[in-house]
Amino acid sequence: MLDSNGFTRPQYETIVVDLTAKWQELFGSDSDTSAHSVAGVLIRLMAFFLDLIYKLAEKVYNSQYLSTATGVSLDKIASNFGLYRNPAEQAIVDLSFTGTPGFVILAGKMFKTTDGKIYQLGSDVLLSASGTGAGTAYAMETGAQYNVPANAITSQVEPTSDIFTVTNPQAVENGANIETDAELAHRVRLANDTKPSSPVNGVISAVMEVPGVKSVQVVTNNTMAVDSYGNPAKTIHVYVDGGEEMKIADALFNSVSAGILMVGSHTETMTDAAGFSGNVVAFDYATKETIFVTVDVTTNNDFEIDGVDQVKKAVNDYLGSVPMGGTVRFSYLYKYIYDNVNGIVVATVKIGTKADSQAMTDIPLTQFSIATTTADSLVVTKNGN
Repeated sequence: MLDSNGFTRPQYETIVVDLTAKWQELFGSDSDTSAHSVAGVLIRLMAFFLDLIYKLAEKVYNSQYLSTATGVSLDKIASNFGLYRNPAEQAIVDLSFTGTPGFVILAGKMFKTTDGKIYQLGSDVLLSASGTGAGTAYAMETGAQYNVPANAITSQVEPTSDIFTVTNPQAVENGANIETDAELAHRVRLANDTKPSSPVNGVISAVMEVPGVKSVQVVTNNTMAVDSYGNPAKTIHVYVDGGEEMKIADALFNSVSAGILMVGSHTETMTDAAGFSGNVVAFDYATKETIFVTVDVTTNNDFEIDGVDQVKKAVNDYLGSVPMGGTVRFSYLYKYIYDNVNGIVVATVKIGTKADSQAMTDIPLTQFSIATTTADSLVVTKNGN
């Protein structure tokens, strides 16, 4: 039904009731319309297909609104604002090697983490006279699951004795999943809200368009003294959760006004349209705050073989949704666990910032921090084991 309150889709049961009433109006109130009668079967068959048509009508109606559109319909709304869904991004990592001096590590050589995430070397690496070298490797697949901490890539897929060690000195931050409907809709709202507003909001909007970026905070120091965060006078300090460093730098270079000094530990030198290459862009990634999580689940026969891993994924998915400087709410973890893992009868969740101080309580993150877990900080037990 479409009226001043919008579109309301009748439920299947309502359609059956309406068709039954119409049938008895046409053929008599004593007509047999029970579920197994000829009339009843025909009514329910028509109701089934009418229900599908109403569902389609509801989707068509909702597709025109930002708050309810999904999939391709949302993509088309976003394109009206000049925005497009960010694709999944391949993680890129710089690897450091030690080995036999003069040995050439060929492009295509694969390295992995202890949990089996594989990265492939992009070009040949010649080890120096001191037996050291460095090269860039690419994740075998796209996705944020290939973002790993520093010193996590330490093994060869096919070992050779001429390579002694391999590691990634820096954490991998640039892998990204395809942008979800909720994330794209948020960017559309942000872009629409910030076009006529302050330069700070413009910077946030620009950086949020970088694939893999989940949240942004900007600290401006408009005074002539060092501020409470340690930022020098007349500076801007941008904190970013996720995204590739060079793409973030490019977004900042094209959104921060000329003459404003940017500060941060990550710096890139950019070339402007006139060919001057001395433009320094700086920012910081959000600090990772390790959250200790203990989950004990009581299960039934529907609990799958990899159910423990599913619980861990549900926990990490929730923590990844907490914005920079937000609050980790332990009660929200229950929804993520129950909604995404089959076979759980009861779950007990405790969280904390230390292993020995976990409780059923919320954890506020520091202003420029994001929540994360490690292999040791996330413990899931099944039926007490």
